Amino acid sequence: MESSFAAVRELLWGEVRVAGERIWVGAAQLATPVFDDSAGKRTDHDRVASVLHGLYWLVSGLAERAPLALLVDDGQWLDAASARFLVYLGRRVESLPVLLAIATRSGHGPRPVSPLAPLGELAASELRLCPLSEDGSGALVRAMLGAHADEELCRSCHEATGGNPFYLRELSAALRAESSRPTLELANRVRELGAGAIGRSVLVRLARLGADCERLAQVVAMLGPGCSLRHAATLAALERDRAEAAADALRAADLFAAGRELSFVHPIVSEAMLAELPPSRLAALHGEAAGLLAADGDRADRVAAHLVSAEPYGEGWVVDALRAAAREALARGDPDTAVSYLRRALAEPPAAQSRLDVLVELGRAERFLPGAHEFPALREAYRLTRDPQRRAEIASELALALFSVMRSHEGRLVLEEVLKHERSLGPETVEPLEAALIGGGLDDLSATPVLVARAAVHYERARRGEVRDPRMLAALAMLGVLTGVAAEDCASLARQALGDDRLLAEWLDYGYVTAAYVMCSSERLEDAGAALDAGIAEAQRRGLVAMFMQLATVRAETALRMGDLDVAQLYAERAFELAREFAAEHIALQWLPIVLLERGDVHAASELMESIELTGPILDGSFGVMLLAHRGRVRIAAGTLDSGVRDLLDADRRMAAAGWQLSVQTDWVPSAALALAELGRKAQAGELVARELAEAIAFGGPRRHGIALSLSGLLESSDDGLVRLHQAVELLGRTPARLEQARALVNLGEGLRVRGQRADARQALTDGLEFAHRCGSGALAGRARAELVAGGARPRRSALSGPDALTPAELRTARMAAGGLSNREIAQSLFVSSKTVESHLSQVYAKLSIRSRRELAGALRQWPPSPGAGNVGG
Repeated sequence: MESSFAAVRELLWGEVRVAGERIWVGAAQLATPVFDDSAGKRTDHDRVASVLHGLYWLVSGLAERAPLALLVDDGQWLDAASARFLVYLGRRVESLPVLLAIATRSGHGPRPVSPLAPLGELAASELRLCPLSEDGSGALVRAMLGAHADEELCRSCHEATGGNPFYLRELSAALRAESSRPTLELANRVRELGAGAIGRSVLVRLARLGADCERLAQVVAMLGPGCSLRHAATLAALERDRAEAAADALRAADLFAAGRELSFVHPIVSEAMLAELPPSRLAALHGEAAGLLAADGDRADRVAAHLVSAEPYGEGWVVDALRAAAREALARGDPDTAVSYLRRALAEPPAAQSRLDVLVELGRAERFLPGAHEFPALREAYRLTRDPQRRAEIASELALALFSVMRSHEGRLVLEEVLKHERSLGPETVEPLEAALIGGGLDDLSATPVLVARAAVHYERARRGEVRDPRMLAALAMLGVLTGVAAEDCASLARQALGDDRLLAEWLDYGYVTAAYVMCSSERLEDAGAALDAGIAEAQRRGLVAMFMQLATVRAETALRMGDLDVAQLYAERAFELAREFAAEHIALQWLPIVLLERGDVHAASELMESIELTGPILDGSFGVMLLAHRGRVRIAAGTLDSGVRDLLDADRRMAAAGWQLSVQTDWVPSAALALAELGRKAQAGELVARELAEAIAFGGPRRHGIALSLSGLLESSDDGLVRLHQAVELLGRTPARLEQARALVNLGEGLRVRGQRADARQALTDGLEFAHRCGSGALAGRARAELVAGGARPRRSALSGPDALTPAELRTARMAAGGLSNREIAQSLFVSSKTVESHLSQVYAKLSIRSRRELAGALRQWPPSPGAGNVGG
């Protein structure tokens, strides 16, 4: 029987109760739904992650009071929600003064794959308990039967039980009851019994205690440990005095544990009892127990835990009880249990008029399951419903579920099908469906013509100020920026979307992150950074890990385009770390390899990109093609020019076929053009750069225009080339894109050097080196130094100490600590452990030659912040 976070509540409730209100601080408050049924009913993807985040910080807070030992027995029977949390905690427990010890029995458990399996890879130590040796078995038998038990008897007991201590005790107790002489005769009797009979010996002992004891024991086995005598007596049809006498007899026979609540001394005894009960009898007992608990007003999950094991008989109250328990499970962040309850409700079955509601509720719960991809209940509900309005609502949910797992083509087809009947729907229904289609269908590269055609009328409406839905505005902006609509027009739409408070407060269909991405892509970088920082702060406040991950991915791209590689790397790395827990590496990996390239760590970037298989259906979507382009850039940087150029040209071909401009999304042309020129394909490189320059001018993005100008000038050996190099420096100097300004300066320096203008070249290269250093680009700084050396100069080396030597993670932590945040607050905001924060600060103190956080602000002020640093802490 499963109950949401039942094991976690049992494990932590005692400590939580002792700690009182003072333990519910910061992120720990996100765990209140686990312990308090009235703590809110929000049910979304983020609740699943935020509850785990809250439980981690609850454990952390408890451990601050005193070191904790969390001991879990019979881990194979854990409910799914508790198991998921223990895995989550196991990945982070090293940073806490906490011992997590879990005992499990192999070969047992209700699931074919244990939810605790990942802990095997994380465990600091794994102890596999072996059966007792023959000598150990003999010692235990003699302790039970007397010191003079025959050697042959002891050996026979060992063979019959396999060295299992519990079975040895039970067998010895049975033999002691049969005879007081532990001799060879008894040894022969043991061989006749065999191991399979040992469990039955418990039943024999029980039968000797009488029918009342047997009935009470059966009910207790079914109810589970800690049940009340009142409930057990009612289900066993025993009057109070007879039930009390039976409980006392079972305790005296060492079958029940001591205490007022009823529990067996060992799970094996309970399992032996349940194994002997006929399935129909066991199911009937579960049904009676559910009815009894429901009549008593017991918790919904306790009632439902019995109902899932009871036979279905089409009773309405059963369906209602299971649905109520499922809602509570989702509110606690436990979709697994909610799904099991709702599937059981369907099997009852519900009345015809309720079946669709149950299917939709099940479908929503299935969406929240980690690793869900098929969404069968939503599909069935969509197929069954005939009411146009309800069908549209279900279609929207199904499509959004499919979009969330990168099945954009399928989601698009669902929405297109339901929109064929849009005349039967009101405009208040059609517009959100179209917004979902335009925004969510974009990853399907085959869909662009359909989306552009459908969006045309809404662009006209938006120009007239008639579009009020921020999701539609964000979707139109996204489609526009990807297909080359002028940057100012796209930014205007995205700005309107971001101006609607609902987009962030309600986190409507990812519209906020979409609009912020458009601001970044349309080169409104400072506006994008401000919007993303506001979103990240909200995600941190609410403990929404998935929201933080999505926003951090775009924040990394924005910082990269602004030339702040410290911020770009810290957000890219954090997004990637979190994405691995969500199985969403493809999304969060977009920018980390490129940041690493700029840092100069080509090897790390190559390892990341080559770990991904980029073949097949993944390349039908824009995310996959973006990864292909980034692999091309990494391969060129690693020296494999041919394969890198192939990747980039293939990515460009795929995007162009869909009507997209790849350069809006990533700066791929410089890598491709320079590699083509080095391969001797200069004409092709020139054509590529000329096309890019024309598209950049039409797009209206000064950063993109400046990059194309600088690249064109670098490849052109005439005086026109030098003019373009100067123009690029001037144009980029008016933008916040400091890294590209640095690159343009280095390109100009190279152009001047090869033309023999060494003094001017040295000045441009020195300025470029300084900008590259401030941006944190080891790759560009290395190229600038090489050009300076080639021109006869002796450039300075990078700082090995002081603020310049801080890593992005150390700088982030230092700034937040200097701003007055505690270690715990920093860790909660960035979804890392307190130990990680402590480690970073210790490195910071050493590099800055200071002793405490009181000196941080002054030490950091001595160093000018990187351009466009933004709100590093979110």
